[in-house]
Amino acid sequence: MKRTVVPVYKDEKLNKIIKLLVIALLSMVCIYILSQFTGIISTVRNALAAVLIPFLIAFFINFIIYPFVKWMENLGLRPRWLVVTIIFIVIFGGLGLVFYSLSDFVFRQLESLIIDTIPSITSGLMQDIKIQYPDIYEKILEIYEKSLEGTDQVQGINDTILKTAVGVATSIPKLLSALLTAVLVPIILFYFLKDHNEISDGFYNIMPDRYKEHFVEITKRINDTIGLYIRGQLIIMIAIGTTATLGYKLIGLEYAIIFGIIVGLTNIIPYIGAMVSSIVPIVYAILAKGDNPEWYYILLLNFGFQFIEGNILQPVIMSKQLDMHPLVILAAILGFGSLFGVIGVILAVPITGITKVIILYYKEVRAMSKLESAPVQD
Repeated sequence: MKRTVVPVYKDEKLNKIIKLLVIALLSMVCIYILSQFTGIISTVRNALAAVLIPFLIAFFINFIIYPFVKWMENLGLRPRWLVVTIIFIVIFGGLGLVFYSLSDFVFRQLESLIIDTIPSITSGLMQDIKIQYPDIYEKILEIYEKSLEGTDQVQGINDTILKTAVGVATSIPKLLSALLTAVLVPIILFYFLKDHNEISDGFYNIMPDRYKEHFVEITKRINDTIGLYIRGQLIIMIAIGTTATLGYKLIGLEYAIIFGIIVGLTNIIPYIGAMVSSIVPIVYAILAKGDNPEWYYILLLNFGFQFIEGNILQPVIMSKQLDMHPLVILAAILGFGSLFGVIGVILAVPITGITKVIILYYKEVRAMSKLESAPVQD
């Protein structure tokens, strides 16, 4: 009677499957346990966000500015702190000049939109509902009247004041956190740029000797990949924002510059940014009517922006540096967005890109070590 021999590779495959199942089970148990301490998790998450977000923002802006620091040093300008100071004055001075030049016109358009146009649209919309859908209008009016009801008029006013006070009080910590971040980012960025070499050397020195070579190579790859991505993304945002403004002007959309700025800013979200930004001008064109173009012209225009970005600007400017599947990017945006809000959405792609660089390098090193340890056949 012959004994069946199970190949070794099948045992290895089975062991890997069992390990993955055990890891998945333990992960689910950990998630369940952690879910029972939501208050603690929320506190820890907020504390981490308060510390990490200014450093992460400064870290990624560092990729944009550092090449200019190196360029000026190559021209012979020293010391480093003077170079960084000059660049700060030029960049922030330039941004301030642009803001000062555009702010008056942009703020006047915003004022007109918020104070005049939106109330007019709301009033017209309610009038249309009253004429065409009287039942719905009555229900809206009933809901509105109920929201104003109190035990008496004074009590209603007191409740309104109390709710407003509570709303302001709860928003103060968020406002202070945003202001603190805005103040800290330039300071942290200054030290990132000024002490760039010292920071790199510090991390290099604390690395064990066997990892130092890997640290240097990974740092170089991250600088090349993420630096090009962030600089390219900035150029694309400006290009798409300008194109959108001109496009909206050509089709006769009111407040074209405001909607163009929205398109440029939301373009920081890959794949869906241009489509998300189309919602605002489309809704405005439908409700405002007047001399504005039909909503489908705006939608087609935004599809055009998406096409230009994905098929022209991205390949030419970015050279597909990150080369990640759209589903991976969308999952990263959702995950980081749920953890850190808007900042998480903005930083999701660069952080995922860094993770990809590290994983690919690990696989490369592992493959090389297997190749080196393989027995030499005669």
